Amino acid sequence: MGRETVAVCYWEGHVAEAKLHLDSISLRLRGAMRIDIPRGQITGVTLVDEGVCVAIDGPELMIEMGLPEAARWQKALLKKPPTLAEKLGVSSQDPAYVSGAYEDAPLQDALADATVNEPQQASILIAVLTEVPDLEAASNLALAHPDKHVWMINPKGKAATVGDTMIRTHMRGRGFIDSKTSAVSDQLTATRYRLRAK
Repeated sequence: MGRETVAVCYWEGHVAEAKLHLDSISLRLRGAMRIDIPRGQITGVTLVDEGVCVAIDGPELMIEMGLPEAARWQKALLKKPPTLAEKLGVSSQDPAYVSGAYEDAPLQDALADATVNEPQQASILIAVLTEVPDLEAASNLALAHPDKHVWMINPKGKAATVGDTMIRTHMRGRGFIDSKTSAVSDQLTATRYRLRAK
């Protein structure tokens, strides 16, 4: 997800070719130059010669990539990333029914004033999965409401009790297809499912 390219970068007196990745959270450089710049720290982006100059709190990052590509990157860097609530498709007008407990601050913020107490009243379902039995309960909830998408939210990483592969295998076995993924926070990730049309 996001935008990627390889470009020559100038940072704090160093020059190196780097792989750039821009997503809703940060601009990351990998290769000979390893830098992570949170989107919120970017204060300006200007076209300079054959590249883009990224202003942040501190040293500027110059990315050399050719004018047409630089213009696209400038636009992407200046575009306000969607909020988590927007990514999940929830709001006070499109509330979610949430199954499972969570203490994740970004998720709490996204769901503030955007939840209902009954799944019938919801525009979308959200299942927070921390234990294996949560997966069965979540898929049963989704089957009971086949007209709604369900976001399966689970911990990131290989140590997660309920991981992406387990969820995908289970949901596909129950007739669901996955259609979108989103980072929720540093600890959580989400995949959206819907019952496959017959």
